[in-house]
Amino acid sequence: MAQSVVYADLKFAAGPPSSVPDEDDSPYENVPLGPAAGPRGDACGCSSLAGRWTRRWRVPTALLAASLLLLLLLLVAIVALGACYWQVNHSLQVTSREHEAEQGRLSQELRAREQSLEQTQLELAWARGELQRAWHKGNVTQTELENRNAELGHTQKELAVLQEEMQVVQGRLNTSESTVSSLRACVNTDCCPRGWVLYRSKCLYISVTKKTWQESQQDCERRSAQLLVQ
Repeated sequence: MAQSVVYADLKFAAGPPSSVPDEDDSPYENVPLGPAAGPRGDACGCSSLAGRWTRRWRVPTALLAASLLLLLLLLVAIVALGACYWQVNHSLQVTSREHEAEQGRLSQELRAREQSLEQTQLELAWARGELQRAWHKGNVTQTELENRNAELGHTQKELAVLQEEMQVVQGRLNTSESTVSSLRACVNTDCCPRGWVLYRSKCLYISVTKKTWQESQQDCERRSAQLLVQ
């Protein structure tokens, strides 16, 4: 009964047509004027109004086609994005495996380089120790060489002194040989008394007894001779 009261109270003023929206765009329905109906007429009016509201909410075919096309495009875009995502994911996996392989190779190469560096450091330390020992030995050898050179110089000086002494001795020896030769000649000719020898036209007495200079002079005076002075 409430619906019949509502539809019965709707009244519209008749007038000339104006610029009003169409049926599909207007929020209200134009109900033609006529005598008020009874309870059955109210029911018919209600049924007719429901049919008009049904036609108002009818979706246009073009809008439906556009919506389907948009959904199809969205589906294609989703499939394309999924394929692109799978391709990028696959590429990332391949790149990750290559990166892991390269990292493993670089790690092995780094370990090899570290081992080689450690071996080189050991060899360098050994070579440094050998160099220090050789340097110390060279210093010792240099010191010994300097000492030997000093000894050699001292020996050369002594040798020079000995050579000079040898020359002096050689000269004395030559003089002695000449004296002996003269003495032999004098002995052969008996030009001097017995026990005396001839030396440079002089008779010399060579004493075999060791005496002082005064004793020798006194002995010479007893023999009527003079002490020989070089």
